[in-house]
Amino acid sequence: MDKLKPRAIIFDLGSTLIEYEAVPWDDLSARCVEAGWQFLTASGVKVPAQPDFDAVFNEIKAQYRRAAVESLIEWTVPQLLSELFGRLGVSDGPGLVDGFFNAYYERVDRELFVYDDTVATLERLKSSYPTMGLVSNTIFPERVHLEELRRFGIAPYLNFTVFSSTFQLRKPHPDIFYHAANCAGVAPSECLFVGDRYIEDISGPAAVGMQAILKIRPDREYPADMPLSLRKIETLANLLEHVEV
Repeated sequence: MDKLKPRAIIFDLGSTLIEYEAVPWDDLSARCVEAGWQFLTASGVKVPAQPDFDAVFNEIKAQYRRAAVESLIEWTVPQLLSELFGRLGVSDGPGLVDGFFNAYYERVDRELFVYDDTVATLERLKSSYPTMGLVSNTIFPERVHLEELRRFGIAPYLNFTVFSSTFQLRKPHPDIFYHAANCAGVAPSECLFVGDRYIEDISGPAAVGMQAILKIRPDREYPADMPLSLRKIETLANLLEHVEV
């Protein structure tokens, strides 16, 4: 198979550059909500008992997730919290949403780690591909991910970052990929996208003319009818076998 020579390489974030699923999301979400509830009670805020609080949180979350699947309009945890506080009659005092979110996200942050080959692969690519960027679906504020990229040594290799929580549309909406190509300063057909989800990271880019490579995650389910011609990698370092460097 011939090697690719795009003018820009664009990466997904979670499960591509950084591991966010060391703990299953459902389990981690429960820990996050518990930490937020503990923050509220420690702050003297009157809230329902934790099981009842969790039930309302998860009900709103399910509604937001369904709407996002249908519309591809992104939602965020802070938006959910504002609605949650309103429904529970909690006065949104100064810093209450931010305080809850910080306690909530700390449980995510402590589980993160960068893959062993991420920085080394980006370093190897950068000399041949000076334009590299990132497009990530996320319900978290951009600021936490920018800090993670800095902390894990990834930020210096990226010319631009696009987060759905800021852009307000999520992959596979075509506009997020067109926007990324504009950030790269090249046509979509001159970009290569690398990610671990088939619909979001392969079908989405392909719909706007981008080439794409699927980073296989062993515990992820993939369509049985994926094209035989689809390029697949198991580690980020395997990307070097598919592009000219």
